[in-house]
Amino acid sequence: MAEDTSGDSMPSPGFVLPGIRTALEMALVATIIALLGLPAEDPLVLGTVLLTALVGMVVVLFWALNRHMRRWIRYAQGKPTRLTMFD
Repeated sequence: MAEDTSGDSMPSPGFVLPGIRTALEMALVATIIALLGLPAEDPLVLGTVLLTALVGMVVVLFWALNRHMRRWIRYAQGKPTRLTMFD
């Protein structure tokens, strides 16, 4: 298969910056939930807070994966990879 040597090709979406952004978003979600709920002394409440933080981090992870997959699909289709400021 021949490579495209023209200068008008779009750069592929990276992995490092989206990974760093996802890690920071996950840490922020866990920190906010922990700061709100960790002063609890009851083990049941503490477990609920930690479980909520874990679920929040997983939601952020899958949201970021979906966003990154959508960028790669748009790149493969030859469309612009940036849709909106929140995408």
